[in-house]
Amino acid sequence: MKTSSLLPRLLCLALALAWTPGALASTVFWGSLFNDNLYNSSGQQLDSTYSFEVGTFNAGFTPTYQNVNQWEANWHVIALAYSPDINGWNASQQFFDGTVNFNASNNSDAVGTDPTYAFNQGDTAYLWAYNSKTIEPSSEWALVTEAGNTGTLSGNPWVIPNLGDSGSYNWNLGDATTAIVGGSNSAQGPGTYSANPGVFSLQTAVVPEPGSAILLLAAAAAHLTRRMRRLSRMSLL
Repeated sequence: MKTSSLLPRLLCLALALAWTPGALASTVFWGSLFNDNLYNSSGQQLDSTYSFEVGTFNAGFTPTYQNVNQWEANWHVIALAYSPDINGWNASQQFFDGTVNFNASNNSDAVGTDPTYAFNQGDTAYLWAYNSKTIEPSSEWALVTEAGNTGTLSGNPWVIPNLGDSGSYNWNLGDATTAIVGGSNSAQGPGTYSANPGVFSLQTAVVPEPGSAILLLAAAAAHLTRRMRRLSRMSLL
């Protein structure tokens, strides 16, 4: 159950606080609800092959549907959750969660991170869900974040905390408002789907190959141009 799965992580946090007084700058709790609505592109529940990362991108890099092949090179993992439950992802009960302790230099102590990398205060955090980071037809991704950094629904803004802040924060999936690929909170974003579950917190999409994404956009632009020309000719009749 979720309560028992959280105990080891809570104990580790308590021990860290006890043995390193003053070393922590802030703590972030992140994840989804218990028995949440998490689906793949065909409307099936996410299985144990999926992993979940929170992280940031290099300054000046903006992730888009068209540059998916550049994400990994610009990505910095804050924390990682994966199956089984002890590692943060419980596929049978459909929830993922994790805890991040930032120290006074804004280094993360979580699994999957580079412990020497200093995250930048105020940078936007993203959630990246995937079954493989290799771009191939079987790969499915979702990259979501909280646009505007408001945190008004159930948690706090998805931003790197202040270096001098010793408080705790919650980055909840329910606050995600923008999907770069995939869908969040019942709104499908860019990507290829074969089903719409209707109500969902997260839905992955088939990862586009960069060339195919550009071709799709070019085709859409060409179609729009032809449509506008036809409408223009009709208005002249």
